[in-house]
Amino acid sequence: MCCRTPLGIHRDYSDHGMLREKVSCETEVLHGIPGRNEENMIRRFSCSATLAASLLILLTFSCGKTFAPQPELKKEAAKPAPSIPRIEVTPAIQTKALTPKPGAKAVRKEVADTFGKGKASIMIKGHPGGVNHSFWSEELDLDGSGNAVPVDEVWDNRHKVLYLSKERPFRCGNGQTADGSTLMAVYGKGNTLGKPIGSGWWVAELDAGECNVQAAGIYGCHFDAGGTNKICGAAVVQAAQDEVVIEPLPATPPDATPGSAGSAPAPLPVQSATTPAPGGGDPK
Repeated sequence: MCCRTPLGIHRDYSDHGMLREKVSCETEVLHGIPGRNEENMIRRFSCSATLAASLLILLTFSCGKTFAPQPELKKEAAKPAPSIPRIEVTPAIQTKALTPKPGAKAVRKEVADTFGKGKASIMIKGHPGGVNHSFWSEELDLDGSGNAVPVDEVWDNRHKVLYLSKERPFRCGNGQTADGSTLMAVYGKGNTLGKPIGSGWWVAELDAGECNVQAAGIYGCHFDAGGTNKICGAAVVQAAQDEVVIEPLPATPPDATPGSAGSAPAPLPVQSATTPAPGGGDPK
């Protein structure tokens, strides 16, 4: 009788139960019966092959993800920088402030509570008979071209300030063109505000997108006695003080001339030019 032990030892017994021989199993098959070592080797081989195949699939998938071309992110185009209108203070304007009288061809106009058009206007408290304010219209060279155009004017005889209003086209600092109402104030001799003679301010009304501004409103500059524009930006007219408050655009340094460019967010919201600012100030 043939018997196979768990340790792989082959023992041959006689019919009377006597051990005849003991032989180590060096082959994988004894008496045509598959050995356990063979089964284990087959199982180990099968497991190793399955694991290798799984790793190959995993590596292939991972490599495919890692090196797959990624879609390019579209860069947002930079927004054009806002700019300020180019409004000049011509010698004709400053000369008029020194002699604020209607010319020979001037046309008298009725006294009104406001002066200007749209947001580029200022509130003026009317006085009977125009005692403190004189309104008229005459031709004046506004842009230094030598061509005179009709301009509305008001002389504040109490504070000694000349106002000029005109709706007209103008160029922006970035080279674009725009069209809107403009208002200019020039301080005359003996002005009660203590301003240098010939200095003043101007504002122009812009729609959103004009001169690349993001918010509709009024924009302008202070100018010195020589007519040079100084502080420029978004503007708020303060009627009670015959003054304008300028909020410089972020890309426009305080001492820059209008038209400086650069990346800038939208200017602060501006209040209506016809609404007097709260606080003190000599009423008109």
